[in-house]
Amino acid sequence: MKHCRLAALLLVCTLTCGSRIMAQKVDNSPVPGTPPPSVSPSPQQRATVSGLVSEAASGESVIGINVILATDSVVARSSSIIRGTRTNKFGFYSLPDVPEGTYFLVVRGVGYKQFAKRIIVGAAPVRENIALGAQSVRSQEVTVQAEREASPTRSISTVELNVEFAKKMPVLGGESDIFRVLQLMPGIKAASEVSSGLYIRGGSPDQNLILLDGVVVYNPSHLAGFLSTFNSDAIRDVRVIKGAFPAEYGGRLSSVIDLTMKEGSKEKFSGVGNLGLIASRLTLEGPITPDVSFMVSGRRTYFDAILALLPQRVDGTYYFYDLNTKLNWNISENDRLFLSGYFGRDVADAPISNAFKTDWGNATANLRWMHIVSPSLFTNFSAIYTDYQFSLGIPDTTFGFSTLSRIRDFTLRGDAQWFPDKQHTIKTGVDITYHNFTTLISSTLMGEQLLQSLGVDNANASIPSVEASVYAQDEWQDAFDVEGLSINAGLRLAYFQLGSRLLPEPRLSAVYNLSNTFLGNNFKIKGAFAIANQFLHLVVRNDITLPTDTWFPATETIKPSNSTQYVLGAETTIFDNEVLVSVEGYYKSMNNLLEFKENAGFNSIFSTREQDLTVGKGESYGVEVFINKQIGSFTGWIGYTLSWTTRQFDELNNGKTYFPRYDSRHDVSVTLNYKLSDAWELGASWVFQSGQAFTMPSGRYFSVLGNSAPASQFVLPNTTRNLYSTPYTLFTERNGGRLPAYHRLDVNFTHYFSWFGLPFNLSLNVYNAYNRWNPFTWSLRQNYRTGTPEIVQTTIFPIIPNVSIGFKF
Repeated sequence: MKHCRLAALLLVCTLTCGSRIMAQKVDNSPVPGTPPPSVSPSPQQRATVSGLVSEAASGESVIGINVILATDSVVARSSSIIRGTRTNKFGFYSLPDVPEGTYFLVVRGVGYKQFAKRIIVGAAPVRENIALGAQSVRSQEVTVQAEREASPTRSISTVELNVEFAKKMPVLGGESDIFRVLQLMPGIKAASEVSSGLYIRGGSPDQNLILLDGVVVYNPSHLAGFLSTFNSDAIRDVRVIKGAFPAEYGGRLSSVIDLTMKEGSKEKFSGVGNLGLIASRLTLEGPITPDVSFMVSGRRTYFDAILALLPQRVDGTYYFYDLNTKLNWNISENDRLFLSGYFGRDVADAPISNAFKTDWGNATANLRWMHIVSPSLFTNFSAIYTDYQFSLGIPDTTFGFSTLSRIRDFTLRGDAQWFPDKQHTIKTGVDITYHNFTTLISSTLMGEQLLQSLGVDNANASIPSVEASVYAQDEWQDAFDVEGLSINAGLRLAYFQLGSRLLPEPRLSAVYNLSNTFLGNNFKIKGAFAIANQFLHLVVRNDITLPTDTWFPATETIKPSNSTQYVLGAETTIFDNEVLVSVEGYYKSMNNLLEFKENAGFNSIFSTREQDLTVGKGESYGVEVFINKQIGSFTGWIGYTLSWTTRQFDELNNGKTYFPRYDSRHDVSVTLNYKLSDAWELGASWVFQSGQAFTMPSGRYFSVLGNSAPASQFVLPNTTRNLYSTPYTLFTERNGGRLPAYHRLDVNFTHYFSWFGLPFNLSLNVYNAYNRWNPFTWSLRQNYRTGTPEIVQTTIFPIIPNVSIGFKF
């Protein structure tokens, strides 16, 4: 725990060094469009301008919006910008070291009316809290000059998804799904059309750090991966960092998916609901007192209820539910308290045949305190609980398999954000997590009884461990006095008790703005480097089609996975800054990856499982092109990815390098949303993916009375073959073949209308609109008429229409 004490000391030192007295001096008269004001001559006093930005209608914090200090309220020229920043997750901004004088404070971003106010800066700090009005992107003016100047390195390998846009995109079954929309982004792949899992830049889903209000979610899926666990009505902000993430994030190899829940309206009680064919959902929010607000959002399927109504009993039932809750208490101007929770579970059972029973789910809770220490120092502290478990039982008479995987975490975390001057933004933090791992595996007929008799608290099945980390990073603008050069440099120290490992993780990213050159008015080049470690391994059994999640922590002999990532790219804006164009190349190497051996046994509990694992490495590299339009009646993006992903294990595929199933060479996605009128809206997406890697059947032979011959050479009459021969199928190397290309068009029409005085919307969603028979698998079967084997393609989803209705009150 020595490292934990050092981390805590570092955080305390940071908190104490920034204490200042807060005061305020503001001229409250808005004067948009007036001539540039005068600035006091030297010598000048300096002060910090800070505050909180929220929505006027709901009081919700506005995340990641640009706050600019300028000499012109219109901010039409980059030369008029004095200082810029972005709000953090709590809507807080700080502009330090501002010379005394008169300025315009301008706040603007997509989806909000521009705010402009004249302020007077003197010797005392200025506190300016801002309430923004909403504005449709259809009518929004294009005033995004220097829009991304506030935090230049933030854009590297980063996607910020507009949740309202995601709701308008067509999806399978009509159930809005944030992860399904993220799969349309360049660099993010799906393993298949039945999976909402995210394979980001060659990494598997367990290598993604998925955070919901700062809490790790271990299994973010329902319906065995068909839908993600995140109810879009409860989510306010989605940010994805596809690689080389900064030092504030850690614990995973590949990427970060950071989701923030709604806080709950502080102005009025309201609700939104949706009735669909797969599930229905309802969200309620509003004030409890003038200082306390709430949000609760629930969703549930009703397959089990439908099956129960059938006249003939069906052997099998399934349902899932999830519940998001959040309380928000404004204790004072500088203090807020949040209590958020998520509870979700899937249950599938075949009670008549006793064929299988499986359930999995997450439960999380986070108590978070936000405290503004001074105008230049912001802190937040969290106490977090996480409980994830997955169990599966297949009590077959000849083959039985049972697994239980459970992780319970207790986490304490503290973070600080310090704005010492106009060039630097320093973040530092520490977190300590107590893990309790429970992993039981059995393939004996007594497997289910074994799990029940041992219980999750059995000492032989539970492995405790402590994971801790401390980090510091500095966002340095105009670094080394080079105008336009921004650098984010950081270091993270990660500690894991099992194996007593302390590992450094350096992170570095940079952006150089080449504006006003022959390359254009807003051209940037960017690059990043990162080393990351992951102490938890997710190993999946590949010979069973049902999900079999098994988590293994690093131990004395099982090393943590690690990755090294490099990113290089460029971006600019075109068509009067309406369209962002970004190109990024990446390379990532991964070591100490785990898989089950091909001859692994499953008849012992965790203490002997290490012998069934094999260690390997991976590599991925590629180029991504992203063209994004966010303003106007027509919005959407075009994405293209050219990529390669490989794996190599000494004890798999005879030690030869192979492609994982989700590897595909070319991926294209096109999305659009078009406001046809006030009553009608169109959403559409088209995807193309070149053939995925697949272990293909390459031939078949028959064994007849101890002899064998290829099926094409050794042909018997049908009756003789059925009586005396046994067919055997030959396969390529592991994923040595390729399926045909996959492509699909989805469309969604939404009609807005009023009913009983309330706003309603009716959505017609068509999945696979031109009924493409896309390949899911290929298999080999014998054609008994000709006596020769033939390839058979399995297609999962033809054209599927869906209708849903939504409402607000």
